[in-house]
Amino acid sequence: MNKFVARSEGGTRQVVTLLTGKLTFQEAQAMADSATIEWVDEKGKTIARQFGKLKIVRPMPVGCDGRASGVVMIVTFGSSAPPTKKMNVKFDASTTVEFEQQAQ
Repeated sequence: MNKFVARSEGGTRQVVTLLTGKLTFQEAQAMADSATIEWVDEKGKTIARQFGKLKIVRPMPVGCDGRASGVVMIVTFGSSAPPTKKMNVKFDASTTVEFEQQAQ
């Protein structure tokens, strides 16, 4: 399960809530202080980079790839264009996850 919900903030930033089973709560917490997350297109080209600090909200009871649980996190991207339907998020050099927009 990889879903997102986005809202615009100030016209130049997109605040995106990510729900993913690809990372555990502990992995996300470890990544929060050191990683810079990127929103990328299907080919891996950067659309926008993380702006500000990654906020790890809570664990999620659904996991993927053998993980028992996932995580809910909030990231702000420096972009005036909102994501629609699908977005790819690059957590690190080896981890890019495709998210689908969650129905409101």
